Amino acid sequence: MTDSQILTSHLAAPLFAGMVYVGYLLRLLSQRMGAVTKMPRYYRWFDLGNALIALATLSYVFINSASLAGRPSWCLAQQFSLLAFHLPIALGVTINGITTLKYWGWLAKQP
Repeated sequence: MTDSQILTSHLAAPLFAGMVYVGYLLRLLSQRMGAVTKMPRYYRWFDLGNALIALATLSYVFINSASLAGRPSWCLAQQFSLLAFHLPIALGVTINGITTLKYWGWLAKQP
């Protein structure tokens, strides 16, 4: 790792935590709006999306810590990074995005 990568390796973790917080706020707002409009309980999908983003955040911190320490070597493999970080964050953001569109898509349709 270069010096700049070492200095900035853990700075993305608060960003991912903020993504979980925004997902939680969207869950609460969608739950209230769904109760008023009698929509099905789609807001529960936010829990899965937020859990996947939280898992990706923990694996990101673990991978960066392992990279700084140089071990264990199995978690420095690209396959581990793909399965533990990239796939969960992509799925979590996609689930949260689709659920958000389900509840709040009518705002985009307004002229």
